[in-house]
Amino acid sequence: MSPERGSLGRPRAEDRTPAILEAAKALLGEVGYDRLRIQDVADRAGAGLATLYRRWPTKLALIVDAISYHADVALPPPLDDPRADLLAVYRAMTEKMCGGGEGLPGLLAALRTEPQLAAVVRDQVLEPLRARLRADLVQLAGDHPQLDLLVDAGPALLMYRTVVLGEPASDGLFAGVVDLVTAPATTPA
Repeated sequence: MSPERGSLGRPRAEDRTPAILEAAKALLGEVGYDRLRIQDVADRAGAGLATLYRRWPTKLALIVDAISYHADVALPPPLDDPRADLLAVYRAMTEKMCGGGEGLPGLLAALRTEPQLAAVVRDQVLEPLRARLRADLVQLAGDHPQLDLLVDAGPALLMYRTVVLGEPASDGLFAGVVDLVTAPATTPA
C-alpha cells in the first residue's frame, strides 16, 4: 500500500449526503414513494449504489432522512402580518406538497404502511406547519372553539382543490381559503 493511500479501494469522495438527500427528495416528488428506486437516487446524485446502501440500508431509511433534512427549510420566514403570513405559508405548502408529480399521493399511501415515515412527516413537517398556521389564526380569529379545525381546513382545502380536482394554484384560491378560515373572526356571534 502506498503511503499516500490509507486504505484499499478508491479514495472516499467528499461528503455526498446533501446531494443524495436532495436527489431523494426530488425523486420522491416526481415518482412517489412506491416507485422510487435507490438506483435512481444514486444516479441522480452521481453517487455509487454502495455509497447509498452503506449509509441507508433501506429506501425507508433514506426517505426518512431526506424528509428530516429538508423539513426545516419547508416554511418561508414569518411575516409580521398574519394574513400575509397565511398566504405565504399556503403558497409554500401547496408548491412543496401539491406541486405536481406523484410525491403527495405516493407519500400518503406510504404513510398508511410505514409508521416510521408517518411519524417523521407528522413530527417534522406537519406539526411545524400546524403551529405556524395556529399562531396566525389566533391573531386573526382569536381563541375560536374550533381553532384546530380551522388550522387543518386550509391545507385540506388546498390539497383537495389542487391534487384531487387538479385546479391550478392561484392567488384567488389562496385568498379564498384565507377568507374562509378567518371568517369566524369577522362573523358576528
